Amino acid sequence: MHIKDMPIKKIFLSQKAYLIYITTIYIIVSIFLFYTAIAPPKIDIKAGDVAQIDIKAPKDIVDNLATQKKIQEAMNSVNPKYDYDENVAQESYIKLTEFFNKLRSIRKSNGQIDEKLNTLKETLPIKLDDQSLKVLLSAEDNTIIAVESLAISTEKATMSRQITDDALSGALSSVKSVVDSSDLNQELKPIVYKILSSVISPNMIYNATETETAKKEAASKVEPVVYKKGQNIIVSGEIVTDDQIQVLKALGLLKNNSRVDFAMLSGIIVLLGVSLFIAGYYIIKLNKKVREKYAYIQILYLLGIIYYFIVIALKNINPLLIPSELIALSVSVILDPFIAIMLNTFFSIISGMMLNFNQAFFVMSIFGGTIGAIKMANSKQRIDFVKAGIYVSVANTLSILGVGLINSNNILSVLENSLWGIISGAFSVILAIGLLPFWESGFDIITPLKLLELSNPNNPLLKKLMMDAPGTYHHSIIVANLAEAGSDAIGANSLLTRVGAYYHDIGKVKRPYFFKENQFTDENLHDKISPDLSSLVITSHVKDGVELAKKYKLPEDIINLIREHHGTSLVKYFYSKALKTDDLCEEDSFRYPGPKPQTKESAILMLADSIEAAVRSLHDPTDDEIEKMVNKIIDDRLKDGQLDESNLTLKDIRDLSKSFLTSLNGIFHRRIEYPEIENNKAEVLQ
Repeated sequence: MHIKDMPIKKIFLSQKAYLIYITTIYIIVSIFLFYTAIAPPKIDIKAGDVAQIDIKAPKDIVDNLATQKKIQEAMNSVNPKYDYDENVAQESYIKLTEFFNKLRSIRKSNGQIDEKLNTLKETLPIKLDDQSLKVLLSAEDNTIIAVESLAISTEKATMSRQITDDALSGALSSVKSVVDSSDLNQELKPIVYKILSSVISPNMIYNATETETAKKEAASKVEPVVYKKGQNIIVSGEIVTDDQIQVLKALGLLKNNSRVDFAMLSGIIVLLGVSLFIAGYYIIKLNKKVREKYAYIQILYLLGIIYYFIVIALKNINPLLIPSELIALSVSVILDPFIAIMLNTFFSIISGMMLNFNQAFFVMSIFGGTIGAIKMANSKQRIDFVKAGIYVSVANTLSILGVGLINSNNILSVLENSLWGIISGAFSVILAIGLLPFWESGFDIITPLKLLELSNPNNPLLKKLMMDAPGTYHHSIIVANLAEAGSDAIGANSLLTRVGAYYHDIGKVKRPYFFKENQFTDENLHDKISPDLSSLVITSHVKDGVELAKKYKLPEDIINLIREHHGTSLVKYFYSKALKTDDLCEEDSFRYPGPKPQTKESAILMLADSIEAAVRSLHDPTDDEIEKMVNKIIDDRLKDGQLDESNLTLKDIRDLSKSFLTSLNGIFHRRIEYPEIENNKAEVLQ
């Protein structure tokens, strides 16, 4: 039983089975989202029920009840109208000056303090408590002058403002702040405030006629509440109100129909099935990476589901806000611009159906996605995203403008609407950039931004190489320049090749002084050990490099370049040395473990690495010597079968040879010998 069960278990746990699982999940989720987006609303409903789905208006209709409420709100929002009454300010001033005139008169009169106090209480127009009056009677003349000056200036400043009944407390608060900040002593400040609060009063008189006119004007400006075609009347999850039921009645949507529309569901399944089959067949035939790494398929499925969710979330806000180029931009960076254009077309069609075939969105999605995919092809810098965003935004804007001009004569409205294309383009770029780290870390894929991050000299692993094996670091920089130029010459991924070159010899940091470029003295450690042990040390830098790369979590594509950059080539020097002492030594034990280069990038790196090391060994090389060495290295690798699995063509190899020669001649060019110049004239030339 156990033996019979094993094949079944292997089938269910195989990569193909896994592909079937994730494809099934994608199809189910996509069908659900598609159906949710385009299915008609469930309208077997009454007031007080909780709506299970969005109910949309099939045509424009005015919501009279909501319009009346809006009118009432507009009228209630009108501020009351007032007229300024100058008499109030005059009366206040007269009352205040009369108070101080009588206060001065009684202060100058003869009599006891109690007599003056009683006289003040009887004659003053402003009533104060006995203690306050005693303070005013006993204060010095200069103090009373200061009090009067402060009171009058504050009264004038305050009463010159427009004070309504509602604003009186604020005005008094301002008066208190002025008094409290004055130079008067603390005993007089509350007295001055009492005096001022007795004379300050509202100077704005309510105007009922103007207020009513303003309310009528506000009501006349209220736009009717209109449910546009496709607009939500009832949002899923909310409790249905009587007002909404009235709208549904006016539209004639109150019918009992709760069954699933199987015809619509079948149509969705057919469309999604056909699009998935064509896209899958096209991608598998066009791109080898997808067949070899299912992570790309997972990313495509997740991108599709994320996109569907965004479409559903924004379709009722404004379809032109949808980041319609997200698929094209992301796939172009992650995989291939041609795949991106194809997928963008399919998703534009499907999302267009979800949006009731919104013409502006559909054209914008097709045109903007196509230009975005093209501009992101072979992107190498962050600025490329910005450039792509500009192109996409322009394409979006022109697409919306063109469709708008066809369907409408309202030029101003069309121009305003076309600006949404800029937001959609920017939103697409921001989302594409924001999701890249998730794809990179979550699915171990490599993107231009990840490569740029890895190429930073401050990367811990590169810093370790620079410190522990400076000669190897310098060698890696030169190899990177050669490899990048070669990749550009044949259309390979030059950024990947360059970054791979930076890390290809990272394993040498484990035993740096066993490698010639790190030996800064005449001592050679290999002279002290046997040839087979030397070969083991040399070849182990590949395995050590792979282990270090995994430890520092480098992407698998970089690890493959490290693993393949020597292929299964022979360590000729130590093999020849071993043959001198042992004719029977096996050649295989002096070869690198491999595998051979599986991609053009790996093959280019192998050739650049070997050629740089060989040319560097030449003493004062001429152009002819460099050319002979380059051709010799390439011929050796071809004869040894190291390039058989790399997909390089003979034309590619010829172009690579020319590129290497151009780069090397630039590096090892002969310098002009300057004649000696007497005195200090030589310094002028430096």
